[in-house]
Amino acid sequence: MKRFEFSLNKLMGYKQQVLDREKNDLAHLRRRQQQYIDEKRALEDKLRRSNEEFCMKSSAGMTVMQLTAFKGYHHSLSSQIKELELSIENMEEKVQKQLGVVIEATKEVSSLEKLEDKQLEEYNFKVAKAEEQFIEEYVTNSTYASRSQ
Repeated sequence: MKRFEFSLNKLMGYKQQVLDREKNDLAHLRRRQQQYIDEKRALEDKLRRSNEEFCMKSSAGMTVMQLTAFKGYHHSLSSQIKELELSIENMEEKVQKQLGVVIEATKEVSSLEKLEDKQLEEYNFKVAKAEEQFIEEYVTNSTYASRSQ
């Protein structure tokens, strides 16, 4: 009997490639999201340090120009943080959408794998039946040949 070959092997290979590509896209989106989170934390640290510096300098006395510069810098940092928060939220939506795509692709590959397992079971059953039939025929022929002599 010929060796087992899954009838939908090419389709499963294609679906596996699609799944791998979708997983790579998801990983890229998650890396990008993490970059935004890291940038936001860095800006929040800058803002915190700038506030500490502002408190120290304001207690020692500041000029109006220095005060204006600090306020402008704080406003700029706060705006950048808000933009990053929006980018993080937007990226989270993209990550969730891509996660859904990956889950669907995984289900497709999984269903093909289950089908392959079922076909392999059927193949193994047919092989066992063929071997059983061969043994029966051999025994029958051996018995018949020994009686004929």
